[in-house]
Amino acid sequence: MRILLISATPPELRQTAEWLEAATHESREVARPQHDSLPLQTEQLITGVGQLQTAYCLLKKICTHRPDFVIQAGIGGSTDAKHIGQVFGIHSDGLADLGVKEKAGFKSIFDLSLGNPEHFPFSDGSLKNPYTHLMAWSGFSFLEGITVNEISTTRSRIQALKQKSSCFVESMEGAALHYVCLMEKIPFLQIRSVSNVLGERDKSRWKLSESLTNLNVALIRFIKKLQTTDETIFRF
Repeated sequence: MRILLISATPPELRQTAEWLEAATHESREVARPQHDSLPLQTEQLITGVGQLQTAYCLLKKICTHRPDFVIQAGIGGSTDAKHIGQVFGIHSDGLADLGVKEKAGFKSIFDLSLGNPEHFPFSDGSLKNPYTHLMAWSGFSFLEGITVNEISTTRSRIQALKQKSSCFVESMEGAALHYVCLMEKIPFLQIRSVSNVLGERDKSRWKLSESLTNLNVALIRFIKKLQTTDETIFRF
């Protein structure tokens, strides 16, 4: 089974990449599978920051070497300080700043009738991961995700976002993963480790090192778990 691991920047996958390299050097494969386990082939892809680069790099990879499963791993900001350092799966994502900001507030392309919120791959205006059995099996706790081009920093903007969802994880790439994989009908999972609270621009208070370590520990644990299952969890 071909698994594609993607992230926006090298540090987000570094510890996992080192673990995979060591395992490959030792056994010439990710791990020597036991009887009836699922043999895995992993490949890593650094897409760059943002939706455009992520969508292009991921689709190009799919066209040349189609994976069976895509995992996106990265850090993000949360609306809740208690989430800092924790790792979550993202059950749905969306384009949080695609629209227009007016005096009355922000209106999305769906609010403006420039798109149908129920037109595939959207459902109620969101890009939902349909592999609910895979998500349940993964063991992760799940939150909603939103994707932005500009990191939310102002209180008014954060409050506006909270009106639609009181608790979420913000990234700059998640929606691109969901959109491409839904369109291409490839099972996927977005994993985010929370490094900061939205609006906090003092990076000395961010938990970057801790969140990166926790992200990779969780990712390695998940890959090991994948080696013990079969392909039925990827059926939809």
